[in-house]
Amino acid sequence: MKTVDKAMHVLNQFSFDRTEIGLSELARLSGLDKAATRRLLVALGNHGYVEQLSDTKQYRLGCGFLRLARIREATVPLTQAVQEVIDWLFVATDETTHISVPGNESMTTIAYRIPRRGNIINIEPTQGLPYHATGSGLSYLAAATPETAEKLLTLKRLRSTPNTIVSKAALLKKIKQTRDDGYAQTRNTFEEGVASVSMAFFLDQADPSGTISIALPDEKMTQAKQRELLPLLSEAIERLEIAIRGSSVRKTNLVR
Repeated sequence: MKTVDKAMHVLNQFSFDRTEIGLSELARLSGLDKAATRRLLVALGNHGYVEQLSDTKQYRLGCGFLRLARIREATVPLTQAVQEVIDWLFVATDETTHISVPGNESMTTIAYRIPRRGNIINIEPTQGLPYHATGSGLSYLAAATPETAEKLLTLKRLRSTPNTIVSKAALLKKIKQTRDDGYAQTRNTFEEGVASVSMAFFLDQADPSGTISIALPDEKMTQAKQRELLPLLSEAIERLEIAIRGSSVRKTNLVR
């Protein structure tokens, strides 16, 4: 593992659930020895990407990311656009809606809305969405370039439920079906009792920039409900692409 990869691996241990981490714990979580972890933290601290608390000696993320984040947002104003689109889709469907972007090991939720009523699907924004087990991941894999898809297919596939697809042959078959349909449909593959439909959106690169998904209780995902949701999901994709890049590249074969 190269030095930059090791540094990013250390940074990826921070989350909403673990905002402050000690040196020993960071080394354990990262799979590195303490000396190597300390050197990485010193280098990251010199550039403001981590900081050490004087009282507990634990580390937390620093302010160094803010400048880069502001540059990114100024050039690709994703945050406002995705929230506006997810708000629109939420109002149109009255179901849990979320937008996710790709990472090295899973998809990450960047915007979501949850209905204020019973019998809904909750979203944990810090929880990674595995490529092989979620609608978000499957729709991304189906729309990705062959090179990117093949790389992601080398990731370890854990079984979250009895319905999780873990064999490569079965996963390739599901990806082909998703590509042919123009959307991913999952049922009880990541969490029991959860069904979803998802589509990928494109901005300025060959691979998808992310996915939009609608999640609802399994028993509610009837064929009639799916026919109702898919045109709205497709419109959300178009709205997002137009809002950010000025035009839509959405091409789908919506199954009846």
